[in-house]
Amino acid sequence: MTPFRRFLLVLSLLSPVSALAQTEPAGTLPTTVVTADRFPTDPDKVTSSYTIVPQEEMQRRQLRTAGEVLKTVPGISVQQSGGPGTQTSVFVRGSNSNHVLVLIDGVTVNDPSTPNGAPDFAHFLTENLEKIEIVRGPMSTMYGSQAIGGVINMVTKAGKGPMNGQAFTELGTRLWSNSGAYVRGSEGRFNYNLTFAGTFTPNDTPVPARFTPNGGYVDIDPYRNLTFAARLGFEINDNTQFNWFGRYIDTKLNYDQVGQEDPNANGYTSQFYTRGEIEGNYFNGRWKPVVGVNYSTITRHDLDYASPQVPFPFTVDALFNGRRLQGDFKNLVTITDQVEVIAGLDYDRQWAYSNTLSSVAPGTLAALAWGTMSQTGLYGQLRLNPFEGFNLNVGGRVDFNDIYGSVGTWRAGASYLWAPTNTKVKASYGTAFKAPSLFELFGTGAFCGGNRNIQPEYSRGYEVGVEQGIFDRKVKAGITYFFNTYSNLIQCPPPFTTLQNVANAQSEGFESFVQISPLKWFDLYFDYTFTIARNVDANQPLVRRPQDIFNIRAEVRPWENTLFGVGVLQVSNRTDFNATTGAIMNPSPYTLLRFTAQYDVIPAVQLFARAENVLNRVYEEPEGFQAPYFQAFFGVKARF
Repeated sequence: MTPFRRFLLVLSLLSPVSALAQTEPAGTLPTTVVTADRFPTDPDKVTSSYTIVPQEEMQRRQLRTAGEVLKTVPGISVQQSGGPGTQTSVFVRGSNSNHVLVLIDGVTVNDPSTPNGAPDFAHFLTENLEKIEIVRGPMSTMYGSQAIGGVINMVTKAGKGPMNGQAFTELGTRLWSNSGAYVRGSEGRFNYNLTFAGTFTPNDTPVPARFTPNGGYVDIDPYRNLTFAARLGFEINDNTQFNWFGRYIDTKLNYDQVGQEDPNANGYTSQFYTRGEIEGNYFNGRWKPVVGVNYSTITRHDLDYASPQVPFPFTVDALFNGRRLQGDFKNLVTITDQVEVIAGLDYDRQWAYSNTLSSVAPGTLAALAWGTMSQTGLYGQLRLNPFEGFNLNVGGRVDFNDIYGSVGTWRAGASYLWAPTNTKVKASYGTAFKAPSLFELFGTGAFCGGNRNIQPEYSRGYEVGVEQGIFDRKVKAGITYFFNTYSNLIQCPPPFTTLQNVANAQSEGFESFVQISPLKWFDLYFDYTFTIARNVDANQPLVRRPQDIFNIRAEVRPWENTLFGVGVLQVSNRTDFNATTGAIMNPSPYTLLRFTAQYDVIPAVQLFARAENVLNRVYEEPEGFQAPYFQAFFGVKARF
């Protein structure tokens, strides 16, 4: 059955919900969507597919990292190479892992020093996040390069009201521990939020047992994460606000190779992100400008001493550093109640440096690579609301790069909310691109070196969907069909010496969800994503894109101070590379079960617990890296 036919089948199953809605009034949503249009927008007026995971939900479900949050978001597949701290890649709607733009407080997270610019979600803790917004579909019109599959935006909570704070600690089986604390509030024109969070896990080995037969050597792979974050704000006057954000992450991980124990391999990372911005609100809200400057630096140090357990008699010492300086000036202009214009300017300069030393007898081999490039983007979007319930967005963008020239993108989207039945239909079409990474341009090496003549990767995509709420939105359901094409993809064809634009691909499928909250003490949520992603040149499926992902969770509050939760995640058919031969294979499907519980001893003190992988499934997300076994956690949280 084709993805579109499956879409029609699921749509027909959801149609009874629409019929029941005829006599129910429309409900309201108490939040706004920032990422879709770069300014706060009423959810009913958004023409893109989006998901918002607020802080309250992350704490209730006891999700400690951004990667854990994204595993249960429709349209997203997460691949983690073992336990906490290991490489965590995200695939949105079947696109590549480097086809998603990731922001934290407006600062780009994607590391310029990685080979293809893909983000790594391994080290982002959720302790001080107000929410995570995920917008799916081509978004280069608003954000420029990399926003092919979508944009993921992690937003820090601003301090408000009298000083308040929270601290928590939890211990898990195998001596896992997580802790965190924050203090936030406001005083006069000043607001603040200061946060610390830390993780220590002695991680079981991610090397599957089949690679260590007959009692072979097995080690543990400890991981440590220390995160410090701050958000400060000052109201300059009644119409002007200054905000500053800062985040520092320091980690250490003992890691293994694919199918190979390596007791002496350690990876160290330090990440620093900061942004300063001034936002205004002038002419009775008719003009809302924001000007900001971002800086980020990410350093990765991989040190692997020669070891008798590893059949390679040399030491590798590799240092990588990626830096980014960004500036932006964006404006929201309200011309009339029915016409708004968003326009802005983005500047992005990247630097990357790498130095790899290998002690190979009888001498030393050194490799050095560095590069820099800058890009400027101009964009504009017209938002129209010609009559009640109907919204139309049309926008365009031009990016000027000092290496490969200029790229133009555009997007159009429409949505209509029929208030009497609380039915929303939406459709959009857009183009997007992903600029070559600095390594793809300047990288050195005997195999797959960089190419200064390489061009951006391009994408086109559309979606159409319907969302329905009934019983004052106590029941909500939706389904969206999507189709994307990808061209000029960068690969390394034979004789495997230079990267080139040679591949084409496409992905299609649908996302569906049902959310039921019939009673104050009971919530039920279900979503299902179906994706077919293929290399159209070779007529082969793209690896690590599951065809079916099911996610079910339920929460019960039998008493006002007690909450129980259960979640089921099922990941089905997909392809991957065999860890031994490199041939295409089909890893086994897997089902994960988790439980959570929390009990408020008094309003200021809470006890909580959770169990992960309750069925103790043995599974591998990317082939060759075994995921953690059953884990149980118990903790306490105190508020003031």
